[in-house]
Amino acid sequence: MGLLKRQLPGSTIIEAIVASLIFMMVFAISLSTVTGFTLREHEGYALLEAERQLTACIDRYCGGIWPERTYGEEYEWGKITIKITPYESFENMQAVTLTAWLAGSRKTIEYRQLTVKRND
Repeated sequence: MGLLKRQLPGSTIIEAIVASLIFMMVFAISLSTVTGFTLREHEGYALLEAERQLTACIDRYCGGIWPERTYGEEYEWGKITIKITPYESFENMQAVTLTAWLAGSRKTIEYRQLTVKRND
């Protein structure tokens, strides 16, 4: 009772090269996709500065004294758009939407807040 020897077919050098190229292409595509989602070194500072400026804009524009329209502010890192609109059918309410766009990036930050309109 001898063991049966079975030979497995091997792959050719061309098949091995093609398989490794496909593997490397999939790896490169996935690596570039993941790095596109992460922060670049300069974006971290820009995001912090944008958050700080947005907080200052909330203090400035959400007091209920601004007329209903769109305002804009430009900074080194990008721009902030402040849109003040009436809130549904409430005459004494305003919806304030603050959106920060970072220059050279696809990242945005958006805050929405309701405020009572003042008639000073």
